[in-house]
Amino acid sequence: MSNQIEISSIESERTIWVLMTAIVFISMGQSVYWQTMPILGREFGFSEIQITSIISSSSFIFLVLTPWWGKLSDQIGRKKVLLIGLIGYVLTTLLFSFIVYQGLMKEISFLILFSLILFVRILNSSLVAGQRPAMGAYVADITSEEDRSAGMGKFGAANNLGTILGPVLVGTFVGFNLFSDEMPSLSLLTPILFMTVLTICILLVVFLFLPESKIVKLNVDSKQNFSDVLDSNLKLLLLIGTLVFIAFAIIQSVTAFYLQDKFNLDYYQTASATAISLGSMAISSIIVQLTFIQRFSGPSIKLLEFSLSFFALGSLIIIFANNFIIIVCGMTFVGVGMGLASPGYTATASLNSNTSNQGAAVGLAMVAPGLGFTIGPISGGFLYETNHIFPFVIILPILLVIYLLLSRLKLEK
Repeated sequence: MSNQIEISSIESERTIWVLMTAIVFISMGQSVYWQTMPILGREFGFSEIQITSIISSSSFIFLVLTPWWGKLSDQIGRKKVLLIGLIGYVLTTLLFSFIVYQGLMKEISFLILFSLILFVRILNSSLVAGQRPAMGAYVADITSEEDRSAGMGKFGAANNLGTILGPVLVGTFVGFNLFSDEMPSLSLLTPILFMTVLTICILLVVFLFLPESKIVKLNVDSKQNFSDVLDSNLKLLLLIGTLVFIAFAIIQSVTAFYLQDKFNLDYYQTASATAISLGSMAISSIIVQLTFIQRFSGPSIKLLEFSLSFFALGSLIIIFANNFIIIVCGMTFVGVGMGLASPGYTATASLNSNTSNQGAAVGLAMVAPGLGFTIGPISGGFLYETNHIFPFVIILPILLVIYLLLSRLKLEK
């Protein structure tokens, strides 16, 4: 059977637009969490390790459940899994906002507040873990093998656009207080609530306009095991992807801390500076994914190889930077590296599987970002508390290990 969904060309074009729009909004939602959590944590008096442990714990649940959601999308359909994730995001974000409000109003004790935030972030990850494998598998469904890298490049570009717009949303709305003017910190809730409204809108768009993937009924053996998908190449690729995302997560998780401490910023200035830094990183990723990757016709694994030098250069620039502009330049090079690495990794994992288990394969591939964002933030927190520059220094030996593993992967293939 063909791996492409059997729909008309007009419906196919609409499907792509709906899917890319959904990816943008989902990425926005997660980036809003990423940017506000460090700032909120410091408002609550949490340490860097406590803040990053919340991020890592929720990422660990994402890691555990992503393969299961990916396999489920093969069985019940991509659209159903995507809708479950969107509804779960809305409900858990409203609960998160209520808890944060109580915390900022000093209505909850420190320990209970920490426990509740940890719980609701884990609950959020449990429900939204299916979004990325479902969407990644959907992209695989509607692209040929020759166009897979380009398709994953568009997927990555949409993801990075959301990563840009999330910080922009936070930087724009964090100054608007919907609650008490006597509590300026309550304005941190505004972008979170606005993002919830946007997610409800995209939920309706997906429900009304995204067709279900017919491949589910044609090709999937519901009794298939993950061991049928997880061959030696994919195992090694998972290790490589995990290290890539650990490096990226370390940088992303300490950026707000680093900028706030290095330049003595308040929470509003920190939100703005972080938005500029992460935004420059995401813009450079988008440019690469919509230009170079769309024209790239070589093996997708080459994209991972190309990414390492940009990643290393960006890290070195940040290490030796003495002003904000230079830090932004370093983040831009890191963005180029991730713009190459992410579609290269996902396309390689997709091409390593057959047409009947794209959901399971992409779900397993998504273990790497889940594991990376579990290990990376907590590692970054420990390193940052030791020395503010250590999180950026550790990137370099990680990249060396990735290079050695890539050489081994080429021999196996």
